[in-house]
Amino acid sequence: MKTSRIIFHIDMNCFFASCEIAENPDLFGKPVVIAHDDPFQRSIILSPSYEARAFGIKTTMQVREAFKLCKDIIVVEPDMNIYSSYSKQFNDYLLKISPKVKMASIDEAYIDVTDVKIPALELAKKIQDDLIRDLHLPCSIGIAPNKFLAKMASDMKKPLGITVLRKREIDKYLWPLPIEEMQGIGKKTAPKMRELGIKTIGDLANFKDFDALKNKIGLINATGLVQRANGIDDSSVDYSNNDGVFSVSNSHTFDHNIYEEKILKDTLKVLANTVANRLQKKNIQAYTIGIQIKYANFRQINRSRSLEKATNDEYEIFKIVSTILDDNFEEGKSTFNIKEDDNCIRLLGVFANRVIESSEQPVTQISIFDNLSELEKKVELKKILDGVKDKFGTTSINQGYYEYRNSDTDKTDKK
Repeated sequence: MKTSRIIFHIDMNCFFASCEIAENPDLFGKPVVIAHDDPFQRSIILSPSYEARAFGIKTTMQVREAFKLCKDIIVVEPDMNIYSSYSKQFNDYLLKISPKVKMASIDEAYIDVTDVKIPALELAKKIQDDLIRDLHLPCSIGIAPNKFLAKMASDMKKPLGITVLRKREIDKYLWPLPIEEMQGIGKKTAPKMRELGIKTIGDLANFKDFDALKNKIGLINATGLVQRANGIDDSSVDYSNNDGVFSVSNSHTFDHNIYEEKILKDTLKVLANTVANRLQKKNIQAYTIGIQIKYANFRQINRSRSLEKATNDEYEIFKIVSTILDDNFEEGKSTFNIKEDDNCIRLLGVFANRVIESSEQPVTQISIFDNLSELEKKVELKKILDGVKDKFGTTSINQGYYEYRNSDTDKTDKK
């Protein structure tokens, strides 16, 4: 009999503010906000303490707006060295419980505790108590049979919440939530959902016109989101980086803040090509493709998509990371625009993990619905490229792409 997995998602509460309070206990119980020291108070808040949040102060709010809500807020300059140190201590602590730990960002992690011989609720309470006692950091924990439900559960009760979300309970606790609150639904995907009449997670789970959804947000995105809305997520807690298993990545740090979408997309193309080329050289393919974004305000995120079929195709990789970027970036409008301050980017990266040898990839079955002429073209093109590489060396040529936009049809084609 197959044992059901037990996955924790642990989300550190008000992480930057909590770290500063841990370093300076005099800040405890006071309305603290983490933000750059700006004489014009135009900087945005990276993390408000819960005492500050009680006044309505939120992340990304400008400091001057926060002072209107509470004249007694304490503004603390961010120190990424401190936050990185606490993040490492957090990770090291979790690794003592199980090797199956994956840091999702600087302040959140997944841990597979299926094999840990302690009841889940008891273990979650122990983790909370240990982190408060040893690091003075509060956290919320979601407990579920998969990563998606665990992530959703950890958001349901803050601070210091412990929430169990079982698959059989999603109609009661998950489906009534607005579609914007679903993990994987970004600020650009949500309006597209609402255009189709999808207002809640339940609406998505039970949406009947899959073709319309696919046409609106893409096949890969649509398939994954519908599955997760129904509580299905077979992705593992990928802890490959913890034990040295191979993964491929590449990143670029810009000389200045970037908020133009075209520059970011052009950079993604180069990064996708590079990652694909490295995968191809190693004769491996990846089941997980993602991007790393570091914003100018120190916020950092990693976002990824799990694939049913592993890939090392540069065009496929670019399509995936481009979609992820769309949901995590809004083009700025002016130098002092708050949206630009929140969204302008300093570093962009592409990564691929959960890799397999290309020879282990299951054979693709061609169906009567496939475009055979396109398949034949790809096979012939690969033969030509392989021939050039055999004669002039493996680095002599690689398949790339550019985008051709037809102004009449507004259709982007691969060339």
